Amino acid sequence: METIWWIVIIFFIAAIYLWWKFYPQNVGINLNKWQFPVKEFSKTDEDLQKRLQLLECGGDLDIPAKDWNTTISVVDEVLETLLQAMRPEAQEYEGLTNEFDVLLEYHIEGLSIEAKPLIDFGISYPGLGKMKILTARDQVNKHFKTWLAKGVIVMHNSSYYLNARILHQSVFESIIDKCRGKITNTVKQNLPFTLTRSMNPPSINIRIERQVMEIGRWRRFVHWVLRKANIPKVIDIDIVPAMIIGMEKAKGPWKFMKCPSYAVVKWMDERQQAASIFDAPAMIWRFCTSGYEKHYMDLARKHKGKRYIMTACRIIKMLINNEKEKRRSGYQPMPISLFLRSYYLKNIAFYCMLVRESIESVHKALGYFLGFLKLSLEEENLPQFFTGNKNLKEEFPACAQGGQINLFKDVPQGTFIQVRSNFGTILSQLNGMYDKEAFKSVTRWEFQKSVETIQNQLCSIL
Repeated sequence: METIWWIVIIFFIAAIYLWWKFYPQNVGINLNKWQFPVKEFSKTDEDLQKRLQLLECGGDLDIPAKDWNTTISVVDEVLETLLQAMRPEAQEYEGLTNEFDVLLEYHIEGLSIEAKPLIDFGISYPGLGKMKILTARDQVNKHFKTWLAKGVIVMHNSSYYLNARILHQSVFESIIDKCRGKITNTVKQNLPFTLTRSMNPPSINIRIERQVMEIGRWRRFVHWVLRKANIPKVIDIDIVPAMIIGMEKAKGPWKFMKCPSYAVVKWMDERQQAASIFDAPAMIWRFCTSGYEKHYMDLARKHKGKRYIMTACRIIKMLINNEKEKRRSGYQPMPISLFLRSYYLKNIAFYCMLVRESIESVHKALGYFLGFLKLSLEEENLPQFFTGNKNLKEEFPACAQGGQINLFKDVPQGTFIQVRSNFGTILSQLNGMYDKEAFKSVTRWEFQKSVETIQNQLCSIL
């Protein structure tokens, strides 16, 4: 009888664990909380960890839980205050509603909007589009007078469209500027911070900087309190207003789930030379894959091999960030550190997860990661993972459609020459930390002569 009870207890514990690990509430739009950065090593990674400690970036991988909790509490307070302040400001613009998730998610009530793929002068641009308003013209004229007056809604090719530049600059930038004073006053009741705002379409960047007030003999005491409280000196928040344009299907732990698709502004100044190829550069939007990325990452967190890849990605990012920090000391950082954006590294991590699921250590994951990076630099081609990816037709059906986007397409040839010459330095800094056989295996693939992109090359080995 006692044996039966033990079996029941073990079964019950296992059921709770499986429910926690695989229940859909821990994935995608059902998960609404900050997630601690992944850092996981295998038992065979002891030597790698020792070598990491010798690098400047080694400490950056270790984020004490207390520091993390302090940081997110400050960010949460700012975001909550911002949201509360934005709601009354947003009422000036008819129908505008919003909700914070990772993006500043919003939709426009009363407007039926269709995302139209961008085709200018007979050329198709995958991933870009315009926002056409389908609502009857008389209804738009009646209910959206402020939008029309400010030029957010404009006439284009005999139809109403949303002007991405005006929406970004005159609506969201204006709303956040009006709210910034309210946020500063609220946060300063607890901590001495100042907030600054900058524009980098599609982002609106808010920087929270800790300030120590001039309070005479109490100045040292305030310094001591802030240091003991582990309050970070600088916190950067990128706010990306993202319009919901649909709910797509995505494979979850047990069944298909809803996954939001977004559009974010991607306008260009008409005075830029690159804008001359477009009919209406101020009206361009980018179809954002953030919903898919979050869903994919949440699922990846449940797989040990993929967590090793995420850790390898963090190591590369820390190495690149520390190289960039050299500018503060008057040194010139390597061109490769200025070239490799976080988004590039994230896409490479996705490809590693797709092709190399069974990875036993960070040592091996780092080898594969560096191999993928080397391959993309040699080919001068890094296809965006969630656009036109035929390998995702079962997990993300919508992502298998359309053409591919080369994330390197606008990079000058001279930049690649410099970056490739720096790649050896990255390898030397990580010498002994990555599996050289795994690294070589990525470059030893035999590709079909007709293959033109990395994505098709990956397809050939699946």
